[in-house]
Amino acid sequence: MRGLASLLMILCLLLPGCMDRFEDKVNPEQELFDDNTFVNEDEHVKLTWTLDSVATIRIAFEKQEGPRVDLYTMTEVNYEKYKKCAEGEQESFVYLADLSDPNTAAANLEATVDSGTYVTVIDNTDCGETQPPDQGGLLTSDENDRARVDYRITAQ
Repeated sequence: MRGLASLLMILCLLLPGCMDRFEDKVNPEQELFDDNTFVNEDEHVKLTWTLDSVATIRIAFEKQEGPRVDLYTMTEVNYEKYKKCAEGEQESFVYLADLSDPNTAAANLEATVDSGTYVTVIDNTDCGETQPPDQGGLLTSDENDRARVDYRITAQ
């Protein structure tokens, strides 16, 4: 009987995905956010999430309509710097490259991060790599170039 258990364990280790299913049951994926929303021109969406331990974060993002946007994940300290930038000040901020995608229409991102509080920003301002279109002229007004986006953030 002991030999059969050992043989099954060896087979499981050799078969791809066998241990993944075991890990999923021990540490199931938790949904942090899942939404479809509009991001108005010159505004951003702030998504704050906190981890108690090291976790794998997955971000699925898709722009449904409107201009491309910037997708950034950062610490709370860097979010304060980002906010100043979004308000028009010349402030630079740092973001987690593996969980960010500037000038994007769609992204599937994954990274393992330490415990702590993080902020994911969907940016439709002049801050960052991409800016909403500017149609304002002498005789025309600048319309609201809002983006409709679909996003899902999970932790495991």
